[in-house]
Amino acid sequence: MTSTPFPVASRAAALGATPAAETLPAPDDQHVVAFLQRWYAYGGGRSEDILVEFGLSTTQFFTRARDLLESKAVRVDPAVADAMLTVCRKRLWLGQ
Repeated sequence: MTSTPFPVASRAAALGATPAAETLPAPDDQHVVAFLQRWYAYGGGRSEDILVEFGLSTTQFFTRARDLLESKAVRVDPAVADAMLTVCRKRLWLGQ
């Protein structure tokens, strides 16, 4: 590993990104939350749909969605976020 003569705060900062750009969620993250927002009232969506849409197992999908919602990386109404988190936790607990 080579060292630089000056410290670099982050890769994004080194590339000239503004701090605001670093806090924006990735489009994939927004897509995960949008899918869950559409389907949380119905249990979060079918496993087959999640696999086709994202190429993720249900465990991977709901873990990612839970992490995004808990970190508040995406903007969602707090009441809706709580309901979505409940679905994520239930699906993860059930293992489906």
